[in-house]
Order: sequence, then C-alpha cells, then structure tokens
Amino acid sequence: MTHVILGHCCKDASCVRVCPQNCIHPAPGEDGFASAETLYIDPDSCIDCTACVDACPALAIKPEHALTSTELPYATRNKEFFAQIPTAPRTRPPVVFELPLASPSNRLEIAIVGSGPAAMYTIRELLRRSTSIRVTVYEQYDTVGGLLHRGVSPDHVGVREMIRLFDVPFHDDRVTIVLNTEIGVDISIDELRTRFDAVILACGASQPRHIGPTTDGDGTYQAIDILVAENIGSSGFPPPTPAGPTCVVIGAGNVAFDIVRWVAKTRHRASAGQQIRELVVLSRSAPDRAAFTPSAFYELLDLEHTEVLIDGAGSRPRAGADSPLLRELSRLPATDVHGLHAVPTDTTGLLRIVLSFGQDVADRAKTDLGAIAITTTTDRTFRANSAICATGFTTKPIDDVPLDTHGVVPNHRGQVISDETGEPLEGLYVVGWAKRGASGGVGDNRTCAAETVTQLVANFRSRVRLPTG
Repeated sequence: MTHVILGHCCKDASCVRVCPQNCIHPAPGEDGFASAETLYIDPDSCIDCTACVDACPALAIKPEHALTSTELPYATRNKEFFAQIPTAPRTRPPVVFELPLASPSNRLEIAIVGSGPAAMYTIRELLRRSTSIRVTVYEQYDTVGGLLHRGVSPDHVGVREMIRLFDVPFHDDRVTIVLNTEIGVDISIDELRTRFDAVILACGASQPRHIGPTTDGDGTYQAIDILVAENIGSSGFPPPTPAGPTCVVIGAGNVAFDIVRWVAKTRHRASAGQQIRELVVLSRSAPDRAAFTPSAFYELLDLEHTEVLIDGAGSRPRAGADSPLLRELSRLPATDVHGLHAVPTDTTGLLRIVLSFGQDVADRAKTDLGAIAITTTTDRTFRANSAICATGFTTKPIDDVPLDTHGVVPNHRGQVISDETGEPLEGLYVVGWAKRGASGGVGDNRTCAAETVTQLVANFRSRVRLPTG
C-alpha cells in the first residue's frame, strides 16, 4: 500500500526532506518543481512509514486505502506521474552549506513588510541563520496571516490549517509584530531603510486587478472581498449577495473556481427572485492554457445540485487531447449562454455553470436597464444581473519602491533593482508574489524566501554597506 498526495498539496516540500526512500518528486531543484501543481509519491517505492503525513503542513497526504471516492483520482495521478518518467528521479536536492547571517557581537535589525506566508518563511529562514537577529514585522491589518488568513476559501481546510506554521516564528522573542500599520502611509520605505539594516518586502500581490470602472453599487463584486467577508464575517463583515438569475465571473483561475463553489453553496441566501441560476465563467485563455488547476476543476465537478457545461460559442478543447484535464473538458456538454431573460425561473433546478473559453474581457459597463454588459475582445457581449471579478492580483504601489507593468518589484534573487539605474538598492529586498508575480501556492514561498535570505547573507558577508540605522 502507498500514500497519496492530494490536490491541495502546498509544495512546502517538508515531506521530501523526511522521506527515507526519496520517493517524493519533483523535489526542489529538480526539473518540473516550479511548474508542478503538486508533488507525487512513487507507489513502487513508498514503504508506508507515514513520515510524510506528519510533516505535511497542509494535511494533503493520505494512505491510499483511506481515500474517499472523490480523492481516488489522485492515486491514479501519482502513478501516472512516475509511469511517464522512464527512470524516476532519485537525486536528492544538494545539501548547501548555509553561512550564518551575523555573529552575536554584530546584531542585525531587519524589517519585514507584511505578515503572510512569504513573511513567515522569511522569518523562519532569518531565525535559523542568526541567534542575535531582531526582526520587526509591519502588518497593515489587525491580524497576521495575510491572504492565508483572510482570502483562502473555507472549503480548503488543509490549506487554512497551515496558519499553525506561524505560531513558532511569530512568537519567537526575537520577533516584534506591529499591527495596523501600512507602509507607505503610516511609515515610509525611506524611514524603514534608515532605521533598519535591511528591509524585506513581503507585502504580496493582494490588490485585485480591475476591469472597467470601479463604481460602487453597480452590481460588480471583487472575488477577494467575498472570500474575506466569508472568512471574517463574524467580525461584522457579512459576505455580499450577488443578484441573479444570471451572474458572470470574470476570470477562470483557482480563485474564480473558489467563487463558483461559494455561489453554488450560498445562493439560497438570496430571495427566490434574486437567486443565481446561471453562472457564466469567462476565461481569457483557451482550454489548453487554462489558469485553473486540475484539482480545482475536479472539485467543481463534485459540486451537488449543479451542472457544468461548456459554451459552444467559445473556444473548445480538442477531443483527442493528451492531457487528462483537456479530455475531461471535451466531455462537457456544449450549450448556449442563456443570458438575462432566458434563464429558467425554477429555483429548485440545478445551477448552470457555463465555462466560456477564449473570452478576453475588454470592458464592463452598467446598462440603462440596470444590467451589467461585459464585452470581450472578440466583440461578444455577456449581459448579467451581477458580475464577480476574479482576474488575479497585483502588487499595490508603495512610494520609493520600483514596480514594473506586471505588478512585480524588479529584483535579482530577491534584491530590489532600481528601475532608473538598473543597480541593486542597498538594504532593500523582496519575497513572495511581489517578487515573482501572483503565482504559486503557500509552500512555494519556502524556496523563494530561502533565495532572498541567501542573497541578503551574501551581501552582508561581502561587506555591502547597509543602512546602519
């Protein structure tokens, strides 16, 4: 019997480090690690020692015999991964000698902007490198955790459980937390660079991308606002109720699919005349470049009281595609988008979820009749009673921090680069989504943070002059 890694694998890779058989791949440093949706366990090598189960912070590993009917496909995917590799990789990531950050007689003061997963892994890495270091974390909200605390769907229990990783580093006596303080508003970056030996931006890409005007009360909602309200609703922020019977979700990544599941499970909160009965999901990409992961799609298929369809007028997947995901998409029944006035009025019927590919949204506007008109670059117009934007995230600009057109802070291995001179900015670093763009899960921040801290250590030890404070 083997163990199986499920779809909400965080790629923290703690399991790789404890596996005595070296049977979990791709490992950090191996080809395919960065692009892999999950890690995989070789069923021919696994000895059921359970070390990986204990190490996994996302609770994403189970013995095969304990899988539910909806989890069984992951056992097949684990087997298929190794079947596609003629000789399964068996090389462990090289052991790198890590230089300490500072000696007890040379104590460093480091500021970290943000308190999400990227900050957590960065703090862990800093504390491992120095016993005398002092870290001050600045968080604009009243609780640490970032989007892991505020924006992860309540459905993803395993991922949300990763918040327990914050307990040890954030309660270390070398770490000070300053809440309700926004950098660039309450304190400037220049002030931090003067006060501390180094500043590490771990503020993420938590600002949603907008399409069209941002007029309040026009029936358009941001996906992240809904998820935040769902997570902290007990604090006085009840989730909004998008109106039906037709709603359009702009975007088709995993967050968009989180919203689809949320609508499916909460639409009964609205009155009978306002309940959503058709949910149209607009994907800018074609099916073969879909932004959602296979696990998110399979979760969609498992929803009760729904039917998942594909827009016959949109881009369609090839029937003979090699990808299992594309084969599943090609089997979806094709349909027309009903639109505003053609949705069945029976509120006891199934929720129609229509996936429409190749729909790059160009504009969103309120019509004279109170509907929302969403126009694509192919001149299609989708009219709906409400819309939910789930088009991804970008980094919020901060004065004196360079930011490129993609919402990424320009950097070399985590050291921020001036957009004017192209030279490194002394004492200023970045980690997480602000460093690499809004991609990757919680665990991807582990290797990202290690790279940034390693660069900081190299600079410090080569006597790069840092602000002395």
